Amino acid sequence: MNSSDLAIRQNARSFVIFSLVGLSNTLIDYLVFFLLYHWFSAYYLLAQVISYSCGAVNSYLLNKYWTFQKKNVPTGAEILRFIIINVLVLAVSSLSLYVVTKNFSFNMFICKTIATGSSFAVNYIGNKFWVFK
Repeated sequence: MNSSDLAIRQNARSFVIFSLVGLSNTLIDYLVFFLLYHWFSAYYLLAQVISYSCGAVNSYLLNKYWTFQKKNVPTGAEILRFIIINVLVLAVSSLSLYVVTKNFSFNMFICKTIATGSSFAVNYIGNKFWVFK
């Protein structure tokens, strides 16, 4: 196997694992969001910030050590890059959630799903090429 094939396999592996981690992050995000939104009647954008943050903590740990296999002790710079990417992803998903909620008569589950999907590429690219490079 040449180095090009190996790089393709490694990228495919990291994308698949990133997607699996993303599913667990999404599950945490959805559970916290709907708990806050339905049970505690939290404003949907506040629920979005809190729920996304819970998923982000899970994301950092699993992506650092499993997806991108970085064994080093987290540095301040790495954590700052992760926070910056996640603030950007949170902004994209919150803006999407707001736009969809205000302009369409979808239920909140559909709105949340559209918002979550809208930020996937930003999240993967930012983590792979900047946070855990």
